[in-house]
Formats: sequence, C-alpha cells, structure tokens
Amino acid sequence: MKNIVMTKKSIVIVNPNSSGGQTGKNWDSLHAVLKKYFGEDIEYIFTKKADDGTILTREYLEKGYNNIIPIGGDGMINEVANGFFKIRIDKGFNLENIKDNKNSSKFVHLDVTNSEAILTVLPGGTRNILVKSLGLPSEIEECCKTVTSTDNFKKIDVITAVIHNRNDDKDKDYVSRIILNAAEIGVSAEIINRSKMVRDRISSRLLSTITGVLATLPTYQSNVCELIEYFNDTGNTNIKTLLTKMTMAMVSNGSIMGGGFNAATRAEMNDGLLDTVIVKNSGGFKILEKLVDIKRGEDSITNQDEIYYGQSQAIALLSDLENNITVSVDGEPIGILPSYFKVFPLSINIKE
Repeated sequence: MKNIVMTKKSIVIVNPNSSGGQTGKNWDSLHAVLKKYFGEDIEYIFTKKADDGTILTREYLEKGYNNIIPIGGDGMINEVANGFFKIRIDKGFNLENIKDNKNSSKFVHLDVTNSEAILTVLPGGTRNILVKSLGLPSEIEECCKTVTSTDNFKKIDVITAVIHNRNDDKDKDYVSRIILNAAEIGVSAEIINRSKMVRDRISSRLLSTITGVLATLPTYQSNVCELIEYFNDTGNTNIKTLLTKMTMAMVSNGSIMGGGFNAATRAEMNDGLLDTVIVKNSGGFKILEKLVDIKRGEDSITNQDEIYYGQSQAIALLSDLENNITVSVDGEPIGILPSYFKVFPLSINIKE
C-alpha cells in the first residue's frame, strides 16, 4: 500500500534506558544513523518515565506530526502505539460477570487519534519481538534503510486488552491497553514479571531472565481457567467455551512470543482475528517440553490435546483473583486474570 499523500512530519521518541542503557550511552552514533536515513533535521525527544511514550505520542499527533518513530524495546513501542488510540469502555462492561453477557464485545470501543498517522517500527531494544513478527530487519541500520527505501505502509490489526488491576490501591479495578504483538499469560508472564523485579540489581537481561526462570518454574502450578471465545457471524455473536487447567496462554496478533518461538503459527497481523494458544496443565519444568512442541510448529500445536489453538474476534480468559495469574502485554506485566481481549481490524498504519 502506498503512503498517505501528505507532508511527512516525523518525531523520534527515544527511551534512553532501552537495550540495557546502551541507547542513551550510544545516542550520538544512533542519532547519526537516523539522520542518514530520515534526514538531517529529524526531531527527537527522550522519555523520562513510564507512560511518557503514550503521552508524547498523543501530543505530537495532535500537533500534526504524522510519522512516529519509537526507539526502544517492545514495551516502549507498545507505549507509543497506545498514543495512537483511546479505548472507551461502556459502563455496562464488567470483568466479574463477563461470562454471563454474550454481547460483551459491544461494550469496548476504539477511538483513533489520527487515522492517517504512521508508526515506524525499528529494532531499538534487546529482543525486538514485534520487529520479528513484522518481518523487518533485526539490525537497526538495515531496518532504517528498508523503511525509508519506499513510501509503502501496511495496515495491521490491533488488539484491545482489558485486564484486572493487580494493585488494590488503584482507582480502577481494570487497566486497558493496545496490543500490537501479543499478550502472555501464566508462567511466561510471571517469568517476565520476576525478571523485571531484579532488573535494577542485575543489569544483564540474560542473567535477569535466567533468575526469573529459576524463581518461577520449579514451583509454578497450573490453575483452573475458563476460555470464552466470541465469533461474529452475519451480525450475530456466537461463543465457545473451554474449562481447563492452564499453565500458559498467548493471545496473539503476531506470530512470535517473548522467548522467540513462532508460537501462533496461523497468526496474520491483518486477518481480523486474534489467535489463542493455551498450554494445559504443565506445571514446573514440564512446561519446557511443551515449549519445544510449540517451537516445532503447526503440527505439534494442532495435534496435541495438551495444547489448544483457536482463532476468534474476541476472548475472555477467566480465573479466580486469588490465583494471581500474571498478564503481560508486549513484554510488560500489566495485571492479572480475569481479562478480555478484542481485535480491531486494520486499525494502525505500519511503515514497511
């Protein structure tokens, strides 16, 4: 798809702490690469705290900027993507009794800040999972060269997530987020959560991840969860349910999960569907066997009773609050189950 006909006005929003602080330390050389491909006058601004990416994106879109370029990891890109939208949730929506309301999807709405704006995704973090799902080059200069070589862009789906708040002292019982790549739930999200807890003391992402794995896997137990899938059929909403003991789940727009596995093997980012992968009852180190199965691909996922794969327009994933099942969005821990996810087709422009 060709670019929208308008004068490009770009802003680079930089998380200097990304890549273990290397982005800030090496900013001069990185800035030189950006100027080489985006022009000598490319503007940039640094974030200072959490959620700055969302706030700054909204500000610049409202000022008329139409090409937003985040430099940071998947969490930073997610913050910026959230600045492209505002999620509205009607008063009738309630996570606690969502299973009793077949029309829950009608209560969640997505307002676009600027429908013509473009998000330019670059590999500015350590893992760059979204870059992999989008099929972009993993090296930043090569990626800059690719996205500036044509005026092409593509529209992709986004997923809205409504997630129960883990913190009792918050004003709302739930938080809402846009997902570009995937939400991870259960043991994988808990590993992410525990890894981030020690990140201030262990600067190495590899070591903090290993610490998170060792602190989580030996004792992690599966929990009873209920999956409700919503399907739109000629204006009517049909549902399908699954009650199971869940160890891990992935609600995906892209195909790649945080460990680098091609887990959602049927996922397309422009098909109007979200993909759900559930690993059942594989607590402790048994989960590693299932991750190997996921890594093997389509045959292993679809032919095993222990792994469920579904596609739908929306899902609810329910479990008792006391189970404290962690939910992460694009690599950032956000809250706990119960949660609700809904896809909005072709809602954001991505530079390609």
